[in-house]
Amino acid sequence: MDTPPVTFALVHPSEPGNAGAAARSLTAFGFHELCLIAPRRLPDETDRALAVRWGRAVLDSAEIVPAREERTHLAHFDQVWGTTARTGRQRRIASATDLVADYLQRRPGRLLVLFGPERDGLSRAWLDRCHRLVHIPTPGGPLNLAHAVTVIAYEFRRQISDAPAGETGASAEHRREILARAEALLRRIGYPTRSLRRHPPEAYLEPLRSGPLSRRQARWMLGLLARLERFHTRTGKEGCAMRRPRNAGVQPRRDLR
Repeated sequence: MDTPPVTFALVHPSEPGNAGAAARSLTAFGFHELCLIAPRRLPDETDRALAVRWGRAVLDSAEIVPAREERTHLAHFDQVWGTTARTGRQRRIASATDLVADYLQRRPGRLLVLFGPERDGLSRAWLDRCHRLVHIPTPGGPLNLAHAVTVIAYEFRRQISDAPAGETGASAEHRREILARAEALLRRIGYPTRSLRRHPPEAYLEPLRSGPLSRRQARWMLGLLARLERFHTRTGKEGCAMRRPRNAGVQPRRDLR
């Protein structure tokens, strides 16, 4: 599997050496696109020293985006992810493992991954600009900025290396067809039941909607749905034919008076 078009962006970095350390990690995992958005300080000799010999090309070619172009720069990408340590019910946060798997299956286009300032992370305004949010669980405290870049870059490289040769993701058309037929089948069989209605019906199909799905798995799923549809149609007709009226076979009550 080829290396996807992913750009790693440091938003308002200020600590010496983080840009250089991030460049070194990106180079190690086969990525070459580094972006510095409105940096508080430009890379210096400390960054070059931490980038070491093989990371300096990435550091030297890093794109510097001035503050006045922050918003317009995001429009150059098909997807924007934001890394955050914040969690909340209103945030659509996923693990790096799940998001990377979904991206590699869908290949939706150019991706920009944002990493916030060292002290506070991405602000709410920045998070609101992102399509998806990535959470790295760190019970002992937040990671250093360059370490967070390393985790995401490693997860991409791990899944790229582990992907079976020739395995490709399901097309958007196949995924939409699977979802439509699955939703229709759930309605026909009356699921979820009333006792489960506290969960929205969409929750039962979330793995199909956003999870990784290969072309082979899509073919299997469509075959399974076709079999279930035929079975439900056949049993539904037989059930109607065999079902007796509610009062069938019940003798009318006699008036004993």
